[in-house]
Formats: sequence, structure tokens, C-alpha cells
Amino acid sequence: MSLLLRSSLFAALPAPALAELAARATRRRARRGQRVLSRSGGALVVLVTGRLEVVAADGLVIRSLAPPAVAGVSIALGAAGTAELRAAEDSDLVVVPGTTFAATFRRHPEAALAAIAHLATVIGELSSEVEALRRHGLVERIRHRLLQLGRDRREIAITHHELAAEVGGTRANVSRALARLEGEGVLVRRRGKIELLR
Repeated sequence: MSLLLRSSLFAALPAPALAELAARATRRRARRGQRVLSRSGGALVVLVTGRLEVVAADGLVIRSLAPPAVAGVSIALGAAGTAELRAAEDSDLVVVPGTTFAATFRRHPEAALAAIAHLATVIGELSSEVEALRRHGLVERIRHRLLQLGRDRREIAITHHELAAEVGGTRANVSRALARLEGEGVLVRRRGKIELLR
């Protein structure tokens, strides 16, 4: 149950609803590159450690998720899936069956407020990302994205190519921007990883 409570979604649930979900939750390890949730998945995934990628049907990485992200809320409640989840690095997960999640919400309608608040937070994060793409240059977009991904950790396993896909840049331009941020003392680049210094 303590792993679920790391997420604001679960922390906001009434105790009986949380107990029902925790009783059916399972812990799982996903290796880098492994599919975690398909478009028709029907499960709720809580990211404990690592990083997940939201991947469109054509293979395009839409965005990365960092702990304590929760994915699959809308699918678990019956919406059609539009993307799948893939482990971008070795990750620890807690998985709650979608049927359990939906049944718990039917028994505890007040839990719906927590789900609405969670989805509103996700929409707010996406809006911030769109705003950053429109307003800021590449260096600031990279800084913003790395801060999001590095929340509560110093090292992010991400390649220049993966980061370029997330911030709307080319690999070469992202490499130059990272060199600039490294020169400013913001980060240190390592093979396939970025260490955040501040």
C-alpha cells in the first residue's frame, strides 16, 4: 500500500477504496525496451522507479513518465487506448487490474473525484509541455524536460535521440544544447545517461 501512496491519485482515495486496490495490486519489474501496457491493456500502472515512454501506434514516443506517475486510468475506466507504455529504462512497477480499479470506483463513487483531479493534473502537465514547445528555445525546453524527468533523482537514463523526440528537436541540436547546459554546470553527460547537478 505504501508504494501506491507515493502517487497523488492513490493518496487522495478514501481508505476503503485504497485497501481494495492494494489487495489486488502486484509488483512487477520491467526491463528496458519491454512493453508494459498495450493500447488494449486494461490495467493501471504505477511507476515506482525508472522511466516509461508513452508510444503512439506508429512507434513515435509521445512523452516520458517519471515516478510517481500513474498510467492507464482512462483505459481502466473504459476509454479506448491510444498509445502503449514501454520501459525506457529498467523500472519497478505496481500493477492494478483495470477491472479491480473500475469495480472499486463503482463501490466508492467519491473516489471518482481523485481520478478527476489526477487527470486534470495530467492535462496541466501536457499543457505546460505544449506551452514550453511554443514559447521557449531548445535549451530551455531541454532544461524543463530534464527537470520533469529528474524529479526526486539525479540521473536519467536517456539518449540524445530519445530526448530530441521529446522536446521537438534534432539529435545534433539536442547534443549542442546539452553541451551548453553542461558548460553552465547544470548537468553532466554520460553514455546513455544524464546526471543533473542542480
